[in-house]
Amino acid sequence: MRITDVTTFILGARDARSVSASDGHLLVKVETDDGLTGWGEAFTAPAIIQMIIEAGYARERRSGLKALLVGEDPLDTDALWHRMAEGTLMLGRDGVAMHAMAAIDLALWDIKGKAAGQPVHALLGGARRDRVACYATHTLGDTLDETVGHAKALVERGFRAVKFGWLPKGNGADEDEAVVRALRQAVGPDIKLLIDCGMYWDVDTALERTRRFAPYDIYWFEESLRAYDVQGYARLRRESDLKITAGEMAATAGELGRLVDADAVDVLQIELTQTGLTPAMAIAAAANKRGIAIVNHHYVLDVNLAASLHFLAAVDAIDLCETPGNQNPVRDAIARNPPRPDADGMIAVPTAPGLGIDIDEAAVRRFAVGD
Repeated sequence: MRITDVTTFILGARDARSVSASDGHLLVKVETDDGLTGWGEAFTAPAIIQMIIEAGYARERRSGLKALLVGEDPLDTDALWHRMAEGTLMLGRDGVAMHAMAAIDLALWDIKGKAAGQPVHALLGGARRDRVACYATHTLGDTLDETVGHAKALVERGFRAVKFGWLPKGNGADEDEAVVRALRQAVGPDIKLLIDCGMYWDVDTALERTRRFAPYDIYWFEESLRAYDVQGYARLRRESDLKITAGEMAATAGELGRLVDADAVDVLQIELTQTGLTPAMAIAAAANKRGIAIVNHHYVLDVNLAASLHFLAAVDAIDLCETPGNQNPVRDAIARNPPRPDADGMIAVPTAPGLGIDIDEAAVRRFAVGD
């Protein structure tokens, strides 16, 4: 089997009220001469990702990814990962080049599973669980009342765990505590409440917030520091009683490994559309050996969610599975069989071959922009 084409689609909803609509989404489709296709997605900067994939061959170590892949065996995911890494070496190792590689890597695993007639988790060593407990992520509202309304709506939809954060935040500690207090009152005592700090504070401020938030039974305290502040996270974990979570901004095993080696987090977030699935299992195994659980990061389309479910099914020690709590017309349209939480707040791991996600290509083309 050989790769015959790699196609990218930038998708947009043109709806100012839809989270991520202004950012857009990128899907990548990998086709083979056997008629099998695989789908992947990228989380950030879709136009830049598209250029990295479609740029063509320039010279050694400065190539577009499609030029490196056409004619190659799609089933040899390890070899193709290294081929992409070597071919894009001069494009930079920690940012969007890695994200482009990750999108293609997900599509290659989709093909690999379909060729084997097995779900991807079977190729990762087998499923340790067939359902995963999930939480819903939602941004804060423009007002406290709006935030409370979002929280109550998520609980009414059946979620047993919810996460709020990013902007807007309050103007100081009292205002931030008021937001957390209101959220706890809105969801009640039995719902897990997760707080995403959006890389907003330095370590001293973050520690002060952990003390302020502790009475509200916070399930975890996420991304309070800048992404590369490994020692700050290590101190935060040592000195705080809250569960510390970070990693979603990382694109490489090296960066995630620094968080692990420093014992800087209780739960390591892995965003597969930035890291790729090929390195993710080794990253997770290293974290688990240090007593660090794994959670996916997911706020975009259902290709990533499906891949994350296979990944979480195969990893030894996990925490929760992230799912978006917002409405998104692109997400809701492009998959015919999207994974969704059940009434118990659990999501079933896909069992169909590959990633197990059936993409509606007519919907993809309907939302495609820039053609």
